[in-house]
Amino acid sequence: MKKNIIIVILFVLNTFLGSCITFKSDPLVFPDNQVEFIHLCKGMDDSGELLEPVDIQSEFTSKDEHINCFIKLKDVSIKIHLRWKWYSPDNKMVRDTGDVIINQEEKYLGVVTAYDMFQLNPEDKNEGQWTVVVFMNNKFIASKTFKVKKGSRLNI
Repeated sequence: MKKNIIIVILFVLNTFLGSCITFKSDPLVFPDNQVEFIHLCKGMDDSGELLEPVDIQSEFTSKDEHINCFIKLKDVSIKIHLRWKWYSPDNKMVRDTGDVIINQEEKYLGVVTAYDMFQLNPEDKNEGQWTVVVFMNNKFIASKTFKVKKGSRLNI
């Protein structure tokens, strides 16, 4: 009888211990340093907490004062090196910002906005298809092309 009780107890313990299921779920981790968007624009709105692009477009005129390449990042938690390179219609690099350091303290930032302003020289021949290339931490992230037309300013 004792033998049967021991067998039953071992069977119950084995069933109980053998049927225990545990799950280890990985913590929900979002990717860092996501590019939300990159726009070319004529100006910036600084009335809010963050800069916002104004007059987003891909066509400008030789009479426009400047062209901005605006980038919005989200979930930034490390130091970032941004860099803009501007190329003229004849594919010559005319501006290189060098590294612009963002979030040097390496704190978590939900949203980061940054831009580079390219000044058109009205005395130069600016007409044609231009390109700006954006890098983050020495890696290519985007290329934007835009057209500069001769004439009066565009009002769009």
